[in-house]
Amino acid sequence: MTRTTPRAAVSHELDDAVHALIGHRLRNHIDSDGAIRSGYSESVYDEIRAELAARQGDGGSLRPRSLPPAWVEGLDWLSDVDATVAAWHPDAGGDNGHTETVRRLNLLAATAWAPEYRETVDEWIAQLRRWAEAGKGLLEPVHRWELVAACPACQVRTVHRPDTAGEYVRQAALQITADGCVCQSCHTRWAPTHYRLLAAALGCELPTGVLE
Repeated sequence: MTRTTPRAAVSHELDDAVHALIGHRLRNHIDSDGAIRSGYSESVYDEIRAELAARQGDGGSLRPRSLPPAWVEGLDWLSDVDATVAAWHPDAGGDNGHTETVRRLNLLAATAWAPEYRETVDEWIAQLRRWAEAGKGLLEPVHRWELVAACPACQVRTVHRPDTAGEYVRQAALQITADGCVCQSCHTRWAPTHYRLLAAALGCELPTGVLE
């Protein structure tokens, strides 16, 4: 492939997207004395590999075995990342102690792509971001609750959305997380501070465990 100096913004975006997947993550934790401390944890990619190996109990081999449903998802996630990145950059470079996928992504980010590859690089960036978000969702599942009522904005009560197996399932349109309530139909969002007001307007109680 022809290599030239790409626009700086594209280069930085690709670096950031690669880092989001394979870079160490800054995390806050609470010490035994109650103080909030900052530190670094393994990358999303490495944490999922380690979690799969630990659950399989096979010394690190990633051969498919009987796993709980959530970690069949983890294995699928890892297989997708490894296979796709190998297609993007077949040359994994020399063995430096990292996995082939990590080496490929680092080489991908270090390459100055010619202008004609701008669209392809943008697709890589988008996919890397999707993997990073999906991976964090596997490692740190988001707690969700449902409000079984019609959305005040669009009046939709239920939606059909694909589950982790790709099957369409029925669910309440109004979904609550710690970040807010979102209508899965019209995407109207209510901040957590409005949970109680929203529930009152809908004539229902807050689900157990939901705090303002």
